[in-house]
Formats: sequence, structure tokens, C-alpha cells
Amino acid sequence: MNKQLPEITIKSVLLSIILSMILAGANAYLGLFAGMTVSASIPAAVISMGILSLFKNSNILENNIVQTAASAGESLAAGVIFTIPALLLIGYWQNFNYIEVAKIASIGGLIGVLFTVPLRRALILEANLLFPEGIATAEVLKTGEKARNISSDETQPNNVTHGLKILSFAGLTGAVMKLAQQGFSLWGSAIEGIKSFGGSIFGIGCDLSPALLSVGYIVGRNISILVFSGGVLSWLVAIPIYSLTYGWDGDIHQAAWTIWNTKIRYLGVGAMVVGGIWSLIKLAKPLVSGILSSVNTFSHI
Repeated sequence: MNKQLPEITIKSVLLSIILSMILAGANAYLGLFAGMTVSASIPAAVISMGILSLFKNSNILENNIVQTAASAGESLAAGVIFTIPALLLIGYWQNFNYIEVAKIASIGGLIGVLFTVPLRRALILEANLLFPEGIATAEVLKTGEKARNISSDETQPNNVTHGLKILSFAGLTGAVMKLAQQGFSLWGSAIEGIKSFGGSIFGIGCDLSPALLSVGYIVGRNISILVFSGGVLSWLVAIPIYSLTYGWDGDIHQAAWTIWNTKIRYLGVGAMVVGGIWSLIKLAKPLVSGILSSVNTFSHI
């Protein structure tokens, strides 16, 4: 006989709200800093299991609710940081209004949730998508539940608690390094060199933020190589060509960053737009079929 487990409880809802805010803020920072965001599902699952393991009657369904809510929070933050700044780039906004951004985020999040209803069949059941992050998160939850059951007799170490300690140590290490870099100015936050050869400006550098190491580890080698290639294309190809063609004045560092800010960065924007359009083209057929299927279903209710 299957045992009915509580799913939406007070502690799971409160923890969901707290983790959603924390991971949304962290993802917004990473997105604006590194130009990409990372999924919070697995970190949220580990943190949730570590915290809920302190309670006697916690279970895998509560952990699933927490990681789902936290993942939705970080996804909402990603949607905001990748769309709202466009209003500044096109000159429609001159500054950010907190209330307006909150309204847009709330409406966008609500629309996103509502669209999952008709698109669930198209994107999850019919489209040939692998969802590796979702599968990995499910395995983390199941492994954590098994570890909690095994360690309940207090004779086995709790691997979930160990994972939470690693996350806490990594977060503390990153905070200390950031404070030392920008708070106390003990060392610089980046190493860079910009030189001029034959009228062309060349630049190379490396950021010393531990957050970028973490992002690179999470997104994997292929994405990291693409990001590195974008930097090489910008600073060793595009900027030298532009500076040689149109010239530059004043300090070389200021000229290089001005060219990058006002001209070259739009190459990256264009690449993202093309990638988004191509993804929509690939998913057009399952999206249309999913919407039509949902419309037919509702029409027969």
C-alpha cells in the first residue's frame, strides 16, 4: 500500500520563498556579470535536502516542491536581466524603475506559468528534448532520499549534509575573495593587457572571480569554449579591425573599452538573437501541434 506523503507544507513553502529570492538574486548577479545564467535546480535540491533533513518528517516531495519553486525564481530573474536592459539599449528607458520592473516580472512569470499548460505536451511529451538538468535533479533527489533513509539510524554518514557543507564552504570562499578584491582592494579583480600594433588595438585579459570558475564548471566545456571564442573574436579580431579602419584617440585603454561597449558587444547580442530564432524554428512544429491539441481538448470540455 502506498504511503501518502505531505507535499505542500508550511516549511516547504517558506523555504521555497527564501531560496527563490536568494537564487534569483544570485542568478541575476551572475547573468549581468558573466553574460549567462545557470540552472538552480540541483543547488536548490541539495540545499533543500540539507535544511529539511533537520526536520523529522521531511520527504522527497517537499524537496521537489522547494527545488521547483527555487528554479522558477532563478528563471524569472534570468528573464528579467536578459530583456529589461534592452529597453536601455534602444533608448526607451533612461533608468530602471523598481515598481515597473517588478510589474513586468510578475506578469511575465504568470504568463510563463500559464503557457506551460498548453505547451507541456509539445515540449515534454512530443518534442525530442533530453532535459538532462531535470533528469540529474531527479537523481539528486532520489539519491538524497535514499541517503536520508540510510542515515536515519545514525550509523551512516549523511551525504546530503556533506554536500550542503561543500556548498556553504564554496559560497564563503567566494564571498571572502570578493570582499578582499573590491572591499579591501588587496588585489585586483582582473588581469588585462591592451596594446597597439600598427594602429590596431589588441587586448587580452582574465577575470579573477571565483564565480566564473563555478559557472564554467556548471555549464561545461563546450559552452565555456564558445564563451572564450567570443572573447577572442572580439578582442583579437573585431576590435583590431575596427580600430584600424576608423581610428581611435586618447588613452588606449579607454578607447578599447569604448569600442567594445558601443560597437563590438552588439556582435554578441546578434549571436544570441540568431540562436533564439533558430531554437524557435526547431521547436515550431511541436509548439504548433501542442497548441492545436490543447485548443481541441478545451473545445470538447
